Amino acid sequence: DDELELYHLQINNIEFAKQYREFTGREWLSLYPLRSKPMYNMWNADYYKQQHWVATKETHFVKEPPEHLLGRLSDNEMHRDRSDPIKRDHRKLEQYRSSSSVNVTMEEGGDIDIGVQSDEEPESESESDAFLNMTLTVLSTHPRVFEIKNFLSPVEVDHIVHMATGMKLSLSTTSGSDGRDARSDTRTRTSKNSWVNRSRSPIMDSIYARAADLMQIDEALLRHRNEKEDNEHHFAKKGHNTSHKYGAAHRRSNAEDLQLVHYSTSEQYTAHHDFSYPSLHHQDQPARFATLLLYLNEGMKGGQTTFPRWRNGHTGKKLTVEPEIGKAILFYNQLPDGNMDDLSQHAAEPVQHGEKWLINLWTWDPSFR
Repeated sequence: DDELELYHLQINNIEFAKQYREFTGREWLSLYPLRSKPMYNMWNADYYKQQHWVATKETHFVKEPPEHLLGRLSDNEMHRDRSDPIKRDHRKLEQYRSSSSVNVTMEEGGDIDIGVQSDEEPESESESDAFLNMTLTVLSTHPRVFEIKNFLSPVEVDHIVHMATGMKLSLSTTSGSDGRDARSDTRTRTSKNSWVNRSRSPIMDSIYARAADLMQIDEALLRHRNEKEDNEHHFAKKGHNTSHKYGAAHRRSNAEDLQLVHYSTSEQYTAHHDFSYPSLHHQDQPARFATLLLYLNEGMKGGQTTFPRWRNGHTGKKLTVEPEIGKAILFYNQLPDGNMDDLSQHAAEPVQHGEKWLINLWTWDPSFR
């Protein structure tokens, strides 16, 4: 019976794929009817250089806290009520963050300009009112690729790299259908990597929460939730779709641990997709939804992130993104209709001179399996 059911599933999927190709001109890379539309927000990418703005209370760390405040977060700390200013800053770290509501932009000379949001600097502002305004700039509409300058502060970059140098980096592997490393293949990927859990330090926790605000996803979905936390409450709090049939079915994190990657001279990752194909037995067809790349250094020769199959009306050359310290690149591995985005194929170009450091954050839809 199980094999017969899978047979009919494949037949229906093949027929749907034909109709999908006729209607959209694109190949159907998901499984009909099991694959649903993504439950998350997706930023529009209607034209080149289009911009979106989003504010977050996860302001930059501008001064590194002392070592005793940077230890691993306990379960109680991870599950604290983050809407309460006192509980949110349980380790008293606000004094090490930017304390005014700011926009962060890059001046021509390369210095970070931190400016107050209003025309006049307020006479006083409580630390709990401080926010960071992040700007997403469209680099490509097909696939949807966005650039976010200065997502990380220099202090945060230094903190991540400092943690990295104390970790054992293993040869990077390619991902299996469950998102976990499956095999090492030096023909496609020659970098070295390690994994950093969200609870590793308060700064890592803050980076996850800031990423959640950037993608308009409740931060609770990017961590394990205890039995006292209700997923539907988290969805409703930020206007997420509570009717999605997979919305609150589990308490696991929908994000992987941060993948810290190091490329030495001549190392690369040839063109690939971040999504994989789930087993037919997965009823909800989980897959990577979005990729957030965070660059930790710059100045190397080569090492660009490229999208060889992007579509535009001006050039047949691949889209090339230069690494810059603290910059983030967000792109979606899925389309709004639930299909995998074949155009999201990308590559890490060979480092010709120097080295390259970055971290990846992968968010799954509807769940991380």
